[in-house]
Amino acid sequence: MAEKFSYRARDRSGQVVLGELLADGPAAVAAHIRNQGMLVLNIQEQRADNRNVTEYFASLQGVSLRDLAIFCRQFATMTSAGLPLINILSILIEQNNGLMLKKALQGVYKEVQEGGALSAAMAKYPAAFPRIMVHLVESGELGGMLDEVLEQLAVQFDKDHKLNQRVKSAMVYPAAVLAFAAIAVAGILVFIMPTFVDMYTQMQAELPLPTQILLGLSKLLRSYGLFGLAILAGSCYFLSQRASFPGFKAVLDRVVLQLPVFGVLYRKVAIARFSRTLATLVKGGVPIVQALDVVKNTTEIKPMVDALTVAQASIQEGFSFAAPLSHSELFPPMVVQLVAIGEETGKLDAMLRKVAEFYEADIDDMVVRLSSLLEPFLIIFLGIILGSGTVGGCGDHWYFSGDCHTKIYCSSSVGAGGKNCGRFKRHR
Repeated sequence: MAEKFSYRARDRSGQVVLGELLADGPAAVAAHIRNQGMLVLNIQEQRADNRNVTEYFASLQGVSLRDLAIFCRQFATMTSAGLPLINILSILIEQNNGLMLKKALQGVYKEVQEGGALSAAMAKYPAAFPRIMVHLVESGELGGMLDEVLEQLAVQFDKDHKLNQRVKSAMVYPAAVLAFAAIAVAGILVFIMPTFVDMYTQMQAELPLPTQILLGLSKLLRSYGLFGLAILAGSCYFLSQRASFPGFKAVLDRVVLQLPVFGVLYRKVAIARFSRTLATLVKGGVPIVQALDVVKNTTEIKPMVDALTVAQASIQEGFSFAAPLSHSELFPPMVVQLVAIGEETGKLDAMLRKVAEFYEADIDDMVVRLSSLLEPFLIIFLGIILGSGTVGGCGDHWYFSGDCHTKIYCSSSVGAGGKNCGRFKRHR
């Protein structure tokens, strides 16, 4: 039975050739390579099951910004050193461990080897190479400055990666505390509160409203907890699917932008990414209208997409880029003024970089302040949640008699009209 093999070989000109072949074994693959007049370097069998599973998880993970930054920096270094493009791609394939990026590079290698342009080959793999990368590589190819463009991309992806890390660090702490509080309260309601039911029943005490609510929640969670969890998971999935619809996304974005603290952070992150991406494209020689198309496809905020669409139409009609931005509530006056100055002086990329650097520094400060401000509120919130789950007395009162070894428990709700007191010995 024929199996699928991947191989590396060297042709008569010294170039490394990558390929795949269905054959009965490695010997048949080696014979085929020799018949082509090439030298065998490596032959490896591809196991379909393992490859399919690995490729599936790799497709879910995608190519990280950090991997793209490293890839672009390596590419730029070898390009500036004068290595031929086909050799650079071969080296990058060997050095890269990411399955999705490696597979895309193998496709690009074949396209370039057959005489295709690097940018056109990259455009066929949008899951691995973002549009900003394709457009800048195309600009670098036309202008003969591919190494400079790749270095700009490395800086861009590195900045984006660090920005994502800052935002995640701001969200991880409150999310972890809230998740811990939810798990702790659920555990109390499911496993601890039921032990008090028998005690309250024997005492025949009139329970206050908070305790009745907790006991009701406990019963509800024990009876329908799994059903509620399934509904929650289904709701999350439904919202994640609906998030791709323009109308729903626009409403969701406007709601998030109106939030007191996180809305401000969301806005600043969007402006920083917009400024950095557009500055990189403009500096790389991409026309402003085409660059705005790329920025619109990379941003996730619908109000920003709408504002950039209006600005794009204004530029195409020969008017200013900054003026339409001033009509959007998303862009502060400082951003609009710096963009206007950049247009007038012909240094739009420099002004946009200043905007990006300002907001990235502001995000850093905000993340630090947000963590320090949220910590006491989250601790108090966690204490209230856990306290409400563990403390729910029945309206009775405990007090100590003169004897420090005896604790007297009195219930005003037992008996026809008086107090029912009992002594319970306790040890030191």
